[in-house]
Amino acid sequence: MDDLTVSEEIKNSSSTDLIDYMAMKKDFPEQASEAFEVFCLRFQGEVFRMAEIACNKWNYNETVALDIVNCTFERVWKYPSFNPKKSKASDESKGIQFWLNGIIMTQLANQYNNGTCHEPTDEEDLSIITSTEELIDYTCSGDVERKKDLRQVLDVLEKGLALLDEKHRIIYLTYKAYEKPKKRVPRSVLEKLRITLNLTQSSVKVYKNEAYKTIENYLNNYGK
Repeated sequence: MDDLTVSEEIKNSSSTDLIDYMAMKKDFPEQASEAFEVFCLRFQGEVFRMAEIACNKWNYNETVALDIVNCTFERVWKYPSFNPKKSKASDESKGIQFWLNGIIMTQLANQYNNGTCHEPTDEEDLSIITSTEELIDYTCSGDVERKKDLRQVLDVLEKGLALLDEKHRIIYLTYKAYEKPKKRVPRSVLEKLRITLNLTQSSVKVYKNEAYKTIENYLNNYGK
């Protein structure tokens, strides 16, 4: 398959397929790069529209909105984690828009906390976790075997996670990523949770306990 054929194939791919191409960037960097370019062209207008609306509510100007757009697509490139099977939207395009809007809100929280939506240059990514794929990518980094094992574990949890609404699910996944024995969730992450989900810290704790209890009950009854 020559480059022209690959480019034509990617150009005419569905948006979900473009995301799949991006997810293979380590093995197929050229195709992934082309897919990312097509994806950005396809959604840049909608992403800017959503970013501008959100920025207006937060009293940010158009310059910040443009920066949020760039940060959103940077995040898409880093974590192409949209899964149409888990989307509750009526169609693929709407599902991707919902996914992108969640990323936009995370970037706005970064902007509010740090004065910029761009991630720090150190290796630790302190963003909130909005999907199981992001949890896998953060927890396992480049360890393919570990990713496979964790994905199998999370596959068991899928029906349990489906019992949670969006806020409970994000809080559950974020705590799973960052909270370890003798290690609390970083303050910056807790602040992003409060701002993004519009909750007080005490409410975040209540949501966390409710989410953990729901998952625990689901696991106790799993397979019965």
